[in-house]
Amino acid sequence: MNNESKASVLKFGKFAVYINLMGVILSGLVFPVISSIFYPQPQWQSADLFIQSYHPIQTATFFCGYFLVIGSLLTFVALYFLASKSKQIWALSALCINVIFTAIVFINYIIQTTYVPYLASTNASEAQNILATFTMANPGSFAWALEMYGWGGIGFSFIFMAFIFGKERFEPTLKVLFWANGIASVTSALATSLNMKWLFSPAGFAALIVWNLLVVVIDIVLLKYFSMYSFQNKR
Repeated sequence: MNNESKASVLKFGKFAVYINLMGVILSGLVFPVISSIFYPQPQWQSADLFIQSYHPIQTATFFCGYFLVIGSLLTFVALYFLASKSKQIWALSALCINVIFTAIVFINYIIQTTYVPYLASTNASEAQNILATFTMANPGSFAWALEMYGWGGIGFSFIFMAFIFGKERFEPTLKVLFWANGIASVTSALATSLNMKWLFSPAGFAALIVWNLLVVVIDIVLLKYFSMYSFQNKR
């Protein structure tokens, strides 16, 4: 790859990381806090209570989740092009896994931003039977299975991508962080298979906070990583 092409990839990589960073801040912090303060959804009891407490702002976190998922995928595209030829098989495998499980998360977010609001706002005849299955307000819903295994699979792709990093500056740190993300995500998905309601327990909330913080740290280090290569190209 010539310097001009590499510079373009690095610029694209930083753009992708900023998208991801915006997604994790808005979907993992800003809108959940706004919703819980102004339009809280009470602990799941029934579809009727969910409908009574529903407000469109509650879907904002899922709309912002699109940025989180897209940013992650585009970052992997940039890392694939930066990987050395001997390690591109790992990068390509990671990218393929990421694409598959990104699709699963996207399906869930489409349900949360489109189908669930339709059922809740119109109180359609099928709402009573279907909301319990598809809203993420219910810890035992199918949507949580999609969410946790979607992100578990994306985390698995981080484990594969970790192998492209060598011993250059920031690379050992990124390798450890990618492994940590992967292990945490896969473990959380498996834990969900054992007990879906753990997600709404103190351990589940703690795991969510730690995961979001980990993503922010990874994004910060990735920005430094892409900037380091940019600096080297200019010398």
